[in-house]
Parts: sequence; C-alpha cells; structure tokens
Amino acid sequence: MHRLHLITRQYDIVQLKAHYRFTSSDAKRLKQMQKDVEHLLPSLLDGFYDYIFSFEHAKLFLHDQSIRIKHRSAINEWFLELFGGVYDDAYFKKLQNISETHVRIGLPSHYVNCAFSYIREFFEKSFHKGNEEDIYAMNKIIDINLDILSLTYQEEEQQQFIEQVLLLKQSIRNQTIIPYVQPIVDTKTGKTVKFECLMRIQDQQNYTLHSIYPLLKVARSIRLYADLVKIMITHTMEIFRDLPWTFSINVGYEDIADPDLLDFLYKKLETFPQPQRVIFEILESDFIEDFNIVSSFVNKIRTFGCRVAIDDFGSGYSNIENILELNPDFLKIDGSLIKDIDSSPVSLTIVQNVVKLARDLKIKTIAEYVHNEEVCSIVKSLQIDYMQGFYTGEPFPAHELLLKEENK
Repeated sequence: MHRLHLITRQYDIVQLKAHYRFTSSDAKRLKQMQKDVEHLLPSLLDGFYDYIFSFEHAKLFLHDQSIRIKHRSAINEWFLELFGGVYDDAYFKKLQNISETHVRIGLPSHYVNCAFSYIREFFEKSFHKGNEEDIYAMNKIIDINLDILSLTYQEEEQQQFIEQVLLLKQSIRNQTIIPYVQPIVDTKTGKTVKFECLMRIQDQQNYTLHSIYPLLKVARSIRLYADLVKIMITHTMEIFRDLPWTFSINVGYEDIADPDLLDFLYKKLETFPQPQRVIFEILESDFIEDFNIVSSFVNKIRTFGCRVAIDDFGSGYSNIENILELNPDFLKIDGSLIKDIDSSPVSLTIVQNVVKLARDLKIKTIAEYVHNEEVCSIVKSLQIDYMQGFYTGEPFPAHELLLKEENK
C-alpha cells in the first residue's frame, strides 16, 4: 500500500483539513500572501541556514556546496508551495515523499520540529500584527505540514516496535536465545582463564544475531525481559555444566529485585555442579537503587560458593563504601576509561588509583575494552590482573567451547 493511502486512510485529506479548521478562505489568503513571501525568501533562507547549521546533524547532511545548493532550491520550492493556495492529493503526496526521505537518511525528528519553529517565528515577525487572519491561516498550514512530515517517523517507530516485539516473542517461543562468550585473559600468562557470557537473540527468518541491549527497553515494557534472562541462564548453565571453565553472568538490579527470577536462579544453582565456577557481574550503577536488595543477593549466592564482580567500575556512580561492604572478588574497570588509557592522562590516573585501591583490598582487577596493542601493553604495565576486549578475543558462540573440549 502506498504511503499516501495510509494518510488518506488514517486521516482523510478533507478530514485532516477539518481537524485544523483549514478552509478555502485560508487557502485564498495564503495564495494572496505568496508574493510577499517570495520577496522575503532570500532573507528567510539565509537566516534559516544560519540557524540549522548550529545543529551538528545539519553539518553532516549538508556537507558540501553542491548538496547545499540542491537543498536550498528544494526548500525554496517548498516555501512557495506552502503559500501556493492548492492543497490537494498531489500536495500531500509530495509532503509524504519528503517525510520518507527524512526517515531514510536518518534525519532526527527533533531537527524537523526545530526548523518549523524557526519558520513559524520568522513569518509571525515578518507580517504585521494587524493581519491576524493571515497569521492564523499560515499557522494552520504549517501545523498540517508538520503533522504529515511527522507521520512517517511515527509509522517507522511503530513498525520498528512491532518488529522488535515479534522478534522477542519468537525468540522466547523457539528458545533462540544464544549465549556468546568473550575470553577473559590472564595478563601475566596471556592465557584465557574464564569467560563472560553475553546474550544474543537469533532472528529465525534470516538467522541474524542481535545484541540484547538495543532491545532491552522493549523487552521490559512488554514484560518479556525476565523470560529472556531465564532462557539465557538455562542455556548457559547447560553448556558449562560439563566444562572446566569459570564463567560470568550479568545481572542487573531488575533481575535481583525480581523474587520469581531469583527463585529460578537459586534452583539452577542448587543443581549445578561446582557453582564456585559461577561469577555474577553487577553493574556499579545498580548500587544507586536499593543497596539492601543487592547485598541480600550477594550474601545468598555466596552460600553456593559463587563469586561477585562489580562491572563498569569507575563509570561515575560509585558509592565506594557500599561496594566495598560487599567485598567483591573482582572489579571490572569501566571500558570508557580503558579504551582511552593510551591517550588520556585523566583516564590513566583514574585507572592507576582503582588498581591501587583494589590491590590494597586484595580484590582482583579486570580491564574491559582492550582493543589494541598499546592499550594491552599499558594494562600489563599497570599490573591489572585480567583483561578482555576485541584485541585479546572477540565474542563467539558458547557452544563452540563444547566442540573444542570434545576435540581435545
């Protein structure tokens, strides 16, 4: 179905005009204003481009002279048609094409709204206050244009939401939650000593894999997040049951605060051989929620012999007193600090202090986001205990560990 049909189906052009009380008299007024607008266009466009170039996105999309000339010509044409007096199917179809182009190139809707705000303000200042009817007519057609230009953004968001919901529901129904693992390497020996487990969701239609992070908001809003976590825990423990490796599972405050999910997790730990091989990574930022809930969880998993890592340590939310009260086994130094450690004296200083603190408290350290040789060398020189990142090992499907073990 053509997008224009969507407009006429959802609004109906006649109904759309009626909603804004846009009449044939308004159309005539706008047509009568066109010559004045044409006279104002050079000044309007100069100010318009001065304004939009204050936005970084404008600089990205209008990055050379030829594109700017073409864009200015198109904007000039749109302004004249705004006051053309003819607002029929062809007019609305053209607006919809503009909207689709905005979405296709990734132009933020915020940019469109700000541009319209500038245009409205310019015209209101340019026309005499005595011409209230002219200004009313102009505001109506601007609002109608903004409505149509926003429609594709709304449809795109709705379509993306529907696709994400279907992907999540199908993944739960088909159990296509795939554990990936990333090696954690001993900085002294260079050998892999454990793995961090990462959730991937497989699309059954094209078998592509998706990280859970872009889908978290939707999963939580439709109450599917706990189901995803349960499947991830089940698959991960099934894979590592007969493997010798230590592995870590990420848990957030939402997981820890869910009694049903905790009951599920504790039952899994009761039947898992050598639960001391399990490390639970807790985000540092989760300590700003309810520390008592976090503390209770940590105390409980330690009865199974599990260990605790504080993830993204140094990311800025630290309540050091609470964190140290948990006596964590590992501090995972935030990747935003590690990735710039070769170029940022501030990052280097912070990491040095974290390492000293951890060493004094006999807590092992792990550097995240080790992405090149220089960062790796600095991490080693700081005597950080472990490291992980694409330089030392990219994530891969956890089931490949089983194949490697079978082929030994």
